[in-house]
Amino acid sequence: MQTCGTQAMNLRPPSDPPPPEERRACHQGWTPPSWLLEVAPDDESVIVELIDVFKTATETSLQQMRSALAAVDVPRLKTEAHRTKGSARQVGADALAEICQALELASSQTSLARLAELLDRGQQVFAETGNAMTSYSEGRSVGRTGPH
Repeated sequence: MQTCGTQAMNLRPPSDPPPPEERRACHQGWTPPSWLLEVAPDDESVIVELIDVFKTATETSLQQMRSALAAVDVPRLKTEAHRTKGSARQVGADALAEICQALELASSQTSLARLAELLDRGQQVFAETGNAMTSYSEGRSVGRTGPH
């Protein structure tokens, strides 16, 4: 997980988009990847929407993995772990991607108990990353009441 240094106070009016170096700033362990910031440099709502989609899809995928594990459906668990790994990497949720990769690789070589441990850790990391993403999203919408 990435760590952040001390950030300067933001004295800009909330309607002004932050400069790129501030937009890349770490938010409680999550840093938006540069490609995400380049997609819509003047429209933070695109980033906020992508974060929401990622969080919703990942929550569903983690539930599917939990269900697959309970049903001892290891191929489905592996497929969901692979899917989530790719999504997590795309949005810069690297710690979650690493756990999903470990789940994917371990699915055919380890006990169900170990898979359950990895899945528990994945859910914990997802919660932490989701909170950091929410913090980022909320920071982007402060003072904004609609399109400018």
